[in-house]
Amino acid sequence: REKRGRGSPERPREHDIASDVTNLGGTLLNTPSASIHSTMAAAAARAYDLVVWGGSGFTGRLAAEYLARRYTPGSPDPSARGNVEPVRWAIAGRDRARLEAVRDVIETKHPHAKGKIDILVGTNDDPASLESVAGSANTVLSFAGPFAIFGQPIVSACVKCGTDYCDITGEPTFIRETIEKHDAAAKATGTKLVSCVGYDSVPWDLGAWAVAKHFRERGDECVRAVGHAGKAKGGVSGGTIASAINLMETTPWDVLKRMGSPFFLSGGDPKPGTDVDTKARWKTQSGYKFDEDTKKWTMPSVMAGINTKVVARSWAIDTAGVYGPKFAYDESDLCSGRVAAASGTALIGLFGAMLMFPPTRWLLREYVLPKPGDGPSEQLREGGYANIYVVGTGGKNGDKAAAHMEFNGADPGYKGTAALAVEAALCMALPSEKAKLAPGGGCLTPATALGQTLVDRMNGSENFRFTVKPLEDTVIKG
Repeated sequence: REKRGRGSPERPREHDIASDVTNLGGTLLNTPSASIHSTMAAAAARAYDLVVWGGSGFTGRLAAEYLARRYTPGSPDPSARGNVEPVRWAIAGRDRARLEAVRDVIETKHPHAKGKIDILVGTNDDPASLESVAGSANTVLSFAGPFAIFGQPIVSACVKCGTDYCDITGEPTFIRETIEKHDAAAKATGTKLVSCVGYDSVPWDLGAWAVAKHFRERGDECVRAVGHAGKAKGGVSGGTIASAINLMETTPWDVLKRMGSPFFLSGGDPKPGTDVDTKARWKTQSGYKFDEDTKKWTMPSVMAGINTKVVARSWAIDTAGVYGPKFAYDESDLCSGRVAAASGTALIGLFGAMLMFPPTRWLLREYVLPKPGDGPSEQLREGGYANIYVVGTGGKNGDKAAAHMEFNGADPGYKGTAALAVEAALCMALPSEKAKLAPGGGCLTPATALGQTLVDRMNGSENFRFTVKPLEDTVIKG
């Protein structure tokens, strides 16, 4: 099929797009900061608001279906009527046949989208093809993991083209590499690069930001925020497992040791001037214990390894004064009782130990864990839910506030992550939404890049609800 897609207006041929992208990239890299806004205005006229990179993968397919159902004109879905704007979007990846198969399935399920889903093709060994993809969009949303293996070329293309970028990675080494390679150039061009816009790590990062903002608006300072995973129902994908195993297999031991620090994504140290007590309070829970705020037994968080690092980076690069100098973050999972907390802690330790050693890691991969491309059933995805809480403590009187994020009718890891990532990407992809964001670029976090704009989009979607209340007014579902 032609690259321009069926039923679409005539667009430049691929070699013309690539040429335009190269010219735009050179312009961006040599544009004075005073002229960046005019360059951004030119970017708003690109062929697509959003391109889904990795659109044939498990979660990428779910994101494409979400866009078709909710944001493609003609949708009969009640949630898309009257209150959402149409989006110019396409799916992209390296294999046209697989992308066409995804498109055909979506069009069969959602006939109103027929002829409206464009396909773009690019490969990591052909930078010009990636620049063609990136240069056609305001924002690229990437699902192509493991990101440490496949992720950097499309990021490079986005930086060169001045295209905002986001992804659903939970891989600290990939994010650190992106910061080291692209932060300076992205800042120079005003290009936003935002990782972790799915379940890793929006609920926790936005939750910590929201409770800090709650106290700041009341003349107080949030000195402690603790994230908790509460009652949930969902499944595990083989792609996520593959990313975790690749991280263990390819990361040198000295880097794995440094990854134990919550400040791994912020240069290895907390903010300049941080006192010893504040730094110590960033230590992550390692055993089971009773939490006085939620009145629940808790165990170590299975996601703290990425979430704490993202929240720490938000704190480190915050320029809006949301977080105070004594802010610290911790995380745990809520349990039904002491026995469940103790056994859960033991199982996490055992699983982590088995992943560390090649023989047991091989046994898990071959006989226990799901394979890449596998994921939870449609029934589980549609019936899934989750409750995430971040409890903040004020510095003046010890007042408590809680941010609560709910996933409804969507398992958090896959359908929920796909929908959440799309909403995050649209904060940058739609000019009307991007106008609400703070100016400037660089390697940002969901909280520092998207903040209230993403909260508002989540609360306008049928799958999410995000609130901040005094702790005593919050019902904790553990």
